[in-house]
Amino acid sequence: MKKIFLSSMIMLLLFTSCENYLDVNEDQSNRAGYNDLAPKQMLAGAINNYTNHQIITLGNYGNRVAYVWGLNSGFTSTDPAWTYIFDSSSYQTNFESSYLFADNFQDILDKKSQFPDYSYHYGIAKVMKVMCMDYVTALYGDAPYSEAFKSDVTAPKYDDDKVIIPALFKELDEAKAYFNSPSANVVGLGAEDIVFHGDVNKWKKFINTVELRLLLRLSKTTDAALVTLRTTRFTALNANKNFVTEDVTVNPGYNTSTLNSRTPVFRAYGQNESFSAATSANAANAAGDFAARLVNGTINDANITTGIVDPRRSKIFTLVGGTVIGNVQGIFPLTAISKIASFYHGRTGASVEIANKNGAERDAYLMQAAESHFLQAEAIERGYLSGVAKTEFDAGVTSSFNFYSRNFGTIVTTVLNPTTYLASIAGKNGLDYTGSTNKISAIMTQKYIALAEWNGIELYIDHMRTGFPVLPLPFGVIATTRPNRLIYPTSEYSSNSANVPVVTNADLFTVNAKTPYYLQ
Repeated sequence: MKKIFLSSMIMLLLFTSCENYLDVNEDQSNRAGYNDLAPKQMLAGAINNYTNHQIITLGNYGNRVAYVWGLNSGFTSTDPAWTYIFDSSSYQTNFESSYLFADNFQDILDKKSQFPDYSYHYGIAKVMKVMCMDYVTALYGDAPYSEAFKSDVTAPKYDDDKVIIPALFKELDEAKAYFNSPSANVVGLGAEDIVFHGDVNKWKKFINTVELRLLLRLSKTTDAALVTLRTTRFTALNANKNFVTEDVTVNPGYNTSTLNSRTPVFRAYGQNESFSAATSANAANAAGDFAARLVNGTINDANITTGIVDPRRSKIFTLVGGTVIGNVQGIFPLTAISKIASFYHGRTGASVEIANKNGAERDAYLMQAAESHFLQAEAIERGYLSGVAKTEFDAGVTSSFNFYSRNFGTIVTTVLNPTTYLASIAGKNGLDYTGSTNKISAIMTQKYIALAEWNGIELYIDHMRTGFPVLPLPFGVIATTRPNRLIYPTSEYSSNSANVPVVTNADLFTVNAKTPYYLQ
């Protein structure tokens, strides 16, 4: 699969590079001079490409099915995220890119016998590979795993996702071991660590937080083995509650020189390569009606009582007539719709040149501190971790306000006051922890606002496993629920037909043997 299967997908995918040492546009073992490459020469490119995948590929799908985005005025679309008519050509790169980039990290891990002293690099590769495979199992269920990264296997078997999940936790344990018990002559992390810049303790926190995220995937499962796994792992994690406390950024040296050298959000949702026009994704994507009503404070039902205008709304979407106007998914709008705000794509500044520079060079975000706190709040509320759920809930809101108060480039951002906001939502069902009849609903709704646009795929998975926030369906769809999964890509049905399960559109909207593990 590594040599043949993955290489056959290269022309289908979009890759990035900032400098030659960041170029990872194929299975790394196919690169010239691969045998002589040390892990430090491979790591930055692999992380950079995964970051693009999470933000652009996975984020695009997640923001649509989680109702963060809708269509802008003047656009029409047959996108399955809004029609709910899926086939093997729907969002194929969610599968294909996940495997390609997982294999890039496996290529690093395969260097262990040749370069035994790169323990920290192997620990990073392990956790990043797990993140890739986590999204494969969450979006597709059963998948190639045990044979997926073997050079002599061109058509790997499909493993039961309920078997894959324990194996991913084992890989996280191996990642921790690389950091906690490195080789005696361990090579330190240098410029290739484009995330934490050599801070080993921060990587340990990140691995723990990824584990927390994966464990909460199991919050709904009734499978006895997975319930036992969840209990056992949380017991161990509770003894070492060392999680991310700051926004996790990625920046290998983003710059304005070429389209592929720019930060992923700006490259996808900012300006085209020549800076002559907005990208097509910038033009077409706009506020979804649900997200718009949520930040406008106009939802008032059994799940959310607001009346509170969210101070973050103008940093998420543009305002039209002083408010956020959202698109009802499934309807092609003819009137003005709020677009993606400049705070998101970063194109703002005193001149066109400065604005483009600010956007292109900005950090990318792998994880927000807000997500870490909301994960902890949920785990405490469910009784999985000890602690005070409200404390972590408030910290999540505060972290989100701090995130939206961050400066970048030459931009000095308006500082938002979380204390005032927390006081204003006191007693509001679905927004305030104390005032909500369902605490999980409040946690998920605040997490939705915090991560909207920035990590849309997590919002989709959260909604599917918790039911919150309660999202309306696109106008005109026949289905009564959101899709539980995606259909395997055409490339699998053509190259691995003997192993790939047959999945139909109807399979997506019922809970069955093909439904991903976390919904069973």
